[in-house]
Amino acid sequence: MKFYLLNVFAGAEKNSGNQLAVVLPKNELSSEEMQSIAKDFNFSETVFIFDHYQLRIFTPKIELPFAGHPSIGASWIVAKETNKKNFSLEVPLGPLSIEAEISGAKLTFPGTPQIRKFDGDLNHVLKHCSVDPSQVHTELVRYVSSGPEFLVIPVKSHTALKKATAPIGTKDPLKCYFIFQEGPETFHVRMFAPVLSVVEDPATGSAACALAAFAREVLMIKSGKARIFQGLEMSRPSEIFIEWNQTQIKLSGKVTLWGSGEL
Repeated sequence: MKFYLLNVFAGAEKNSGNQLAVVLPKNELSSEEMQSIAKDFNFSETVFIFDHYQLRIFTPKIELPFAGHPSIGASWIVAKETNKKNFSLEVPLGPLSIEAEISGAKLTFPGTPQIRKFDGDLNHVLKHCSVDPSQVHTELVRYVSSGPEFLVIPVKSHTALKKATAPIGTKDPLKCYFIFQEGPETFHVRMFAPVLSVVEDPATGSAACALAAFAREVLMIKSGKARIFQGLEMSRPSEIFIEWNQTQIKLSGKVTLWGSGEL
């Protein structure tokens, strides 16, 4: 079966974006077989494209109902293989409406991310993330579920963002998404998910969708767009674009091909 290796949410630099393996199985694969392949690739995610454009997405550890950079990467491969520009893909979370271009793709998030207040020990979390509580907008911290559930933690400065580390050793298995809003349409972010065997992620599309919902429901920006910078601290600079209004969230970014082969 054929596979492609992509950089998704790539910027101008050569080694930018989040690495992704896209696998096109010739026959059915069991969940155990797909999990094993994802573990062997050892990227933050590996995506499998089946008949009728059904996607299965795996981290090295578990399957996900939705993830942004695998969905954008898979969309780009489908467009490359079929010459289609507008089509639908199916992930366990629901159908994705796709708009593909030569350089990348845009998807509409399936449904509405769910938001709830954080009821845990925030000081404990921040201690394990090396972040000073005085540098956090603590009243705005929220859980946001966009398939995976992220703990969205807004910080007050770029310096505080740069100092953050993975929450290894916390009481709960958290996926911490630190955000710093530099301007009306510019965010810098970092995402740590050791629970998924992803200590830090260079670009997280599902978290970007969570950020759009956070901006809409918590920051009360009912419609807007933003450019999100991620991965700089990992030497994998990434650029993610989001748009939102009261009913939809759209996610987009560039994709580059850097390898292919057969399994």
